[in-house]
Amino acid sequence: MQKLVYTLITIFSFGILNAQEPSRYTTKQGLPTNHIYDVTEDAQGFIWFASKQGLVKYDGETFTTFTTQDGLPNNDTWELHRDFNGRVYYFSKSAFQGYIEKDSIFKFSTKNNEVLAPGTVYKTEENFWFFANGIKSFKNNEIIDFGFDNYKFQALSLKLLDQYNLENKELIRSLINPEKKEILFINIPAKELYFYDWEFNFIKTIPFHASELNQNSNFIESGLIYNQLGYHSFENGVLFIDFKDYSTQFLSFEKIFGEKHPAYFRLKNLPNQIQISIPGNLAIIDEGLQVKETYQFSKELGQYSYKDSHGNIWLTSISNGISLLRNTQLQSQYSFIDLKVQKINNLNGVFYVGVNNKGIYTIDEKTHQETNIFPFKIPHSEVYHIKKDKISNKNVIVIAQSTYEVKEDQLKKVEINNTIENSLKKEFFLGAKDYFSYNNNDYIIASTGIVKCGFKDAPSLIVLNKQGLLGSEIYNKKAYIYGSDGLFLFKDEKLIPLQNKLVNIPINTLTSSNDFLFVGTDGRGLFIYDENTVHHLTITDGLSIQNIILEEGFIWLASQKGVFKIKINKNNINQFTLVDSYFETDGLLQNNTNAIYLDNDFLYAASDVGLAKLNLKNPIYKKKPRLFFKTNSDTLKIDHVAREHISVTFAALDFVNQEHLKYQYRLLPYQKEWVTTITKTINFSNLSPHLYTLEVKAVDQHFNETTIKQYIRVIPKWWQTTTSKVGFVFLGLLGFFALFQVTKKRIREKEHAKMQQEKRVAGLELQALRSQMNHHFVHNSLNAIQYFIQRNEVELSENYLSKFSKLIRLFFEYSRRQNITIKDELTLLTNYLEIEKLRFEEKLEYKISVSDTIDEDEQFIPSMLLQPIVENAINHGLFHKNGKGTVLINFKKINDNTFEVVVKDNGIGINKSKEVFRASSKNYQSNSSAVLQERLDLLNKSRDWDIKYTIQDVSDTNPEETGTKVTLIFYHKTK
Repeated sequence: MQKLVYTLITIFSFGILNAQEPSRYTTKQGLPTNHIYDVTEDAQGFIWFASKQGLVKYDGETFTTFTTQDGLPNNDTWELHRDFNGRVYYFSKSAFQGYIEKDSIFKFSTKNNEVLAPGTVYKTEENFWFFANGIKSFKNNEIIDFGFDNYKFQALSLKLLDQYNLENKELIRSLINPEKKEILFINIPAKELYFYDWEFNFIKTIPFHASELNQNSNFIESGLIYNQLGYHSFENGVLFIDFKDYSTQFLSFEKIFGEKHPAYFRLKNLPNQIQISIPGNLAIIDEGLQVKETYQFSKELGQYSYKDSHGNIWLTSISNGISLLRNTQLQSQYSFIDLKVQKINNLNGVFYVGVNNKGIYTIDEKTHQETNIFPFKIPHSEVYHIKKDKISNKNVIVIAQSTYEVKEDQLKKVEINNTIENSLKKEFFLGAKDYFSYNNNDYIIASTGIVKCGFKDAPSLIVLNKQGLLGSEIYNKKAYIYGSDGLFLFKDEKLIPLQNKLVNIPINTLTSSNDFLFVGTDGRGLFIYDENTVHHLTITDGLSIQNIILEEGFIWLASQKGVFKIKINKNNINQFTLVDSYFETDGLLQNNTNAIYLDNDFLYAASDVGLAKLNLKNPIYKKKPRLFFKTNSDTLKIDHVAREHISVTFAALDFVNQEHLKYQYRLLPYQKEWVTTITKTINFSNLSPHLYTLEVKAVDQHFNETTIKQYIRVIPKWWQTTTSKVGFVFLGLLGFFALFQVTKKRIREKEHAKMQQEKRVAGLELQALRSQMNHHFVHNSLNAIQYFIQRNEVELSENYLSKFSKLIRLFFEYSRRQNITIKDELTLLTNYLEIEKLRFEEKLEYKISVSDTIDEDEQFIPSMLLQPIVENAINHGLFHKNGKGTVLINFKKINDNTFEVVVKDNGIGINKSKEVFRASSKNYQSNSSAVLQERLDLLNKSRDWDIKYTIQDVSDTNPEETGTKVTLIFYHKTK
């Protein structure tokens, strides 16, 4: 049973690997030689080759060769091993051995510089050894002897030969374990293993089972790999020995590969798997020594094979260079190899394949069994359609000579009846192109026109003659015909050309949905038609569309350049977007695709060289591109000279898909938008000193995206450095501070002098204004006295004159002061109001109130400030009022330095007063208001007082009242 499983795996793998030609690399592609010994992969995913002319590194685009000029001890390097730390060890016949890490070659020698030819390799997750004149290892920059006594080992071997009565070739030194410091010997005739320690003390004997091994089995190679697992390979197979539990397992080459005696053998130990390679075969084995995958290929491709972490298989040859079997080839399925598969479709659960010049096949989608159900007997037979007719629901297959209806998995020919007059010539039907039903009739499109099929006794009719017609499609219950000269509407059995962009354009195929008619052209891409407009999908320009299929929300196109998937936007034709693409690098047999079919997650693609089946859910199509910068550090430091031309090179680590990657870059913060580039070297010039971030983005055909960053630090000149700038700034600030202090001192001196001068000027102006107010009041008072004398009111005149003289004395006294107490202010206002009361003959009432919180003897107020306000209230408010007028004066404390004075009258108000002024023929107006405002401005400039002044017509807030309200808030500034 196990042999059968191995056989099935081998047959299946053979079919896969022979479906497509591998990629070949020789000196023409950049190899230093076609003589390649070995291949392995480093921790970063780069592939390394050991060749006769040095070590070669490959990134998918460029081969980089390391030779003795780069530090390699010997160009003829013949074996590579990767340890668990990612280093790649190289071996050659030389006094130096070593490894390569981050593109740097490290080489070591023994103390006496002896020439070594390493053979067996022993490695664990922590250590690495090799056998060359004893067990050797690397330590402290030299090759050290690990303490194994080779002479005692040889003596023990001879002793065992004698002990078990064996010939020399029958007892084979099997394996040395440097980790446990144990040795085992193998007795093939007895099928026993003998274990000794390094002091050559016997440990134990264990049996092993390997019927294929005999005394004639030749030894090939041995070694120690992960987790204390040793191996010993023979021409028959590989014997594995577990040093932990002393168990064994033998894997037969015949059971795995069907090969008994391979000429070459190589075992690669990777972190999670073992790879066994013999010419023409590769096996992948898990840690439990179970065979998981086998691959078979032509032995001409190479002696050794290796599967990398991307899933690609590499083959090395000592004469033909390198061959690459892509991962997409390995994970796709192929059939009808080297045959032209023209059309494919699934009709009623049966998958039909039309192969030109061969026949109609069915294929089992599970077992891939191919069956030719209708062989072609006529040469040059082509298949034009395998389809279900939209009107009649007939399943039809159209071949160049005839049309067939599929019934119960059988092909029944659609017969054509001749006309009575035999006008329907037989040769008319030698070029059948398509079949369709419309208006209860069946039609066949031929190379020379369209014929309506006749049934029973009815004759067939040629409805029109026209060359170059290819097919038909039903859209919105209308029939459309297409061909080499455009798209036509089939109406009343006539062809009506559409007056739009689709005239005289060669059309290969049509497909319709409920919303659109999709038109696939020959070289112009895809057009979308909805009976009103024609839209050209520019992203498909240049494509020859061979086949169109619809998936919910998407269109799939088969073209000469590959297969494309487009997302449909029913509401906006301009927003049809390309969302995926598939090419040969994805597993197609060739980009030129004749037809496609979707079956759940699988894409079938027919081509001139066979049929490919791709699993669209394969994670391989979701892997992001791998980008890297070809620099030695994450940050490039560029001096002021090198900044004139800065060059940064990047590359994609991809062995399959280089041609379909698109690149963009931007330099932050200099560039915000992405810039498309077709080269992988980006140049900048004259960058100013700064830390820049270069971002490079790669997008593949599946729109997988990767972005990497490279920092570029442009180093400034010494005077452009931060330290210098800080120093310059500090010195500048220091100088500025000194200048500021000198200037500030001078400004203060000037301001102080200016302030003293302003105070003197303000004092003089205030005195002048107070004098002006004194004269103004005297003038009004004398007019009042004159008025009483003219009326012969002597007593009133004397009383008025007495009060007036008292008030004049107060005016003269207070005019000399800038500030007076509120008590003095009250005395002045009371005397003034008493005089005005006499003048108004008892028509004037007043009331003065002071809050208890105000100390009348201590609180000061600017002198002669309130009197003009009271005067305005009487002369402009109460004077024009009918009836008795009232003036209210209220003093209220706000805080220690602030108090409020409100002067309110019930006169006509300021609004009415202005009207009276405008109507007066004299336009007389007291200047007390202007004087008051000027005094307030001067007082606020004096820096002793801050006085806020507001005046309001009482009727504005209460229409039922009249009068004017003046509010003053006095803030006495403290020094």
